[in-house]
Amino acid sequence: MIANNYFSDDKDLQLIFNQLIDWEAIVKEVEGETFFDHKIYTETNNNRYEMAPSSFEEAMELYTSSLDAMGDFFGKDVSQKSQIMDRNELKYENGKVIFPKETVEIYEKFRSTGLMGYSLPREAGGLNFPATVGAFYAMIMARADVAFCMTTTLLNLAQIVSRFGTKEQIETYATKAATGESLFAMSLTEPDFGSDLNSVRTVAVKQEDGSYRLTGTKRFISQGCGLGEYPALLLTLARTGKPDGGARGLSVFLVKSTDITVAGIEKKMGLHGSPTCEIVYENSYGEILGEEGLGLTRYTAGMTNFMRLVSASGGCGGGTAAYYESLKYSKERNQFGKPIFEIPAVYEMVNKIKRETNAMRLLTLETARVIDMYQHHQIRMEKEGVADREIRKDEKVKYWSTLASILTPIAKYYSSEEGHKCTSIAVQVFGGAGYTEDYDISRMFRDSRINTIYEGTSQIHVRISTGAILAGMAGDGNFRKYLTSLKEEIPNPSSFLLEQESLLEKSILEMRKIESESRKETVAENLMIQMARYLCTLLYEKAIPKIKDENDRDIWEKDCRSYAIDSAATAQSSLYRIQFFE
Repeated sequence: MIANNYFSDDKDLQLIFNQLIDWEAIVKEVEGETFFDHKIYTETNNNRYEMAPSSFEEAMELYTSSLDAMGDFFGKDVSQKSQIMDRNELKYENGKVIFPKETVEIYEKFRSTGLMGYSLPREAGGLNFPATVGAFYAMIMARADVAFCMTTTLLNLAQIVSRFGTKEQIETYATKAATGESLFAMSLTEPDFGSDLNSVRTVAVKQEDGSYRLTGTKRFISQGCGLGEYPALLLTLARTGKPDGGARGLSVFLVKSTDITVAGIEKKMGLHGSPTCEIVYENSYGEILGEEGLGLTRYTAGMTNFMRLVSASGGCGGGTAAYYESLKYSKERNQFGKPIFEIPAVYEMVNKIKRETNAMRLLTLETARVIDMYQHHQIRMEKEGVADREIRKDEKVKYWSTLASILTPIAKYYSSEEGHKCTSIAVQVFGGAGYTEDYDISRMFRDSRINTIYEGTSQIHVRISTGAILAGMAGDGNFRKYLTSLKEEIPNPSSFLLEQESLLEKSILEMRKIESESRKETVAENLMIQMARYLCTLLYEKAIPKIKDENDRDIWEKDCRSYAIDSAATAQSSLYRIQFFE
């Protein structure tokens, strides 16, 4: 793979970071107008708060320097070991997962950077970065190696413990994640229940000392075994209520990987460097997280929403890798007396990857921004003991969380699907060489496929989004108002954007006419595609006037126009399917 700084040497990513993000609003939401955490540091001299910024400028310097260090490590270290870690596959022997020495070495080197706990609050030893910075992190990591990216992003699930756990649990578990001393894993799926988590059968029985004992089997648990000598903490969904109690009978438990049995690991198409485990709980010790009965509705939802944003960012990272690797190859590979990049059909493939990737980035980062506009405020209210009912009534939380609940599945769906398509196009650019294991592009193609499956399949995201989109697009719906506000920031909307808008409105009307739930579900993906591409076109056109350099602006404008044309064509075909497909 290309070896350079995956942040500072990525021109488009730099442009987006420096010119297209409203950092002032984000910093204000994360750090507060009075910079809460810095105030704690000045009053207590607690070294966990030492890095807390005291001003907007300090916050930006911290974000920039951290992303630069992340880009350097993943672009020059991880990317150069990714092929080795993929080929020297994991081994399972006598109940233990054995990692290639290169994986352990790169993990230990990453620990020394101090960059691991990017999403954890400072009280748990983390960096307390915004979701927007976290999205940049995941884009950089996924470009280098999706499997290793999973290790780091899963580790940041410790934020759920720091948010809902006791002080003792924060000190015992979350702080160890911040240093990389312990990994984290989501232990939700069972052999018979994946998307249907309401029906999980793993049972937790309360003991006299307040702890629980868990019995059951979980499947497809990424990183459930830990890594080498580093254990994992499994955030385990189990039933405390009646077997037929549904969601209200489920709770989340903290279970150490040393207290379970790894029955085996999956032999997978991709992600060869990331263990996907079958976990057996046999009267395993567990501590409850938060309250009984809120495992699925509150704690699991928090985990999955975080990982869905990670998945969206991963799609962007896959697209970025596909673009730069195919650009390099097409400029070096000569046919007919010239680089194949100069052949119009090849040029269009490479450029399509670039514009699709930038569209994914804009959508994912906008989703992260929307999350930042309420989540930190909500967590502060929780820590202050404000009742859930009052938090839900809070105007800021109500407005932005509603938008986030719509945007997150759209971003996850779209970036996962398009990211995989981008790696497929890149294989085509490489031709026969792309179909071999001689180049990294075949691994990228294999690894990107998982994005459309884990953290909720694309079809699940379509299913949960359709009703929310239709409700949000009602005459006075918040989502409609939000889209209108984006459009109002565009000085001269293109005819292609306006055509998409018209076709989208027609599709919404057609969807509302459908009486059969089965047929509605069959054609719903067409509405999802339309909405995602309309959103991306809005964000693309909104970005153009903010670009300072005239040459950069011209390039982006050309890419935006091509993207809008593709999107208008997609909208027309999507409407046709909604109208006539049975």
